[in-house]
Amino acid sequence: MLDGIVVPLVGYVLAGTGAFIAFKDASSTTVTNRTEFVTETTTDLDGVSGTGIAIMVGGILLALALVVWNNVFRQGRTGQTIAKSWLDIAVVREVDGQPLGAGMAFVRWLLLVVLGDLCLLNFLWPLWDPRSRCWHDMLVSTVVVRTE
Repeated sequence: MLDGIVVPLVGYVLAGTGAFIAFKDASSTTVTNRTEFVTETTTDLDGVSGTGIAIMVGGILLALALVVWNNVFRQGRTGQTIAKSWLDIAVVREVDGQPLGAGMAFVRWLLLVVLGDLCLLNFLWPLWDPRSRCWHDMLVSTVVVRTE
């Protein structure tokens, strides 16, 4: 949760600010045309700020870039995301205890997102797994270790 909220926070704030700027003066008009067999509704949105949209998109892209950098490149090189370094833990390859590299860190992160979103059981699995591993760690042969 720390890596998903704190690390990209600057991007989230920027995106929220952009959204506020983009839509604060916006208004919508809805027109409904009815015929005997068809009802057609159109909505026009006026007063949207292009600058605000650009700031919002920039914030979203910044948040995504920070999350990818943290989970793929930083963790792949050091074994730790920012939050893992705060918690004194690291993800390493099971066979040699070395950081997993950017490629496998990306695969692990992708599996974490897919398995975590699709099935909460992935996060509960360590409770009864003898080695306390989630499915995404099992699939890429990694372990989480203490770094103290």
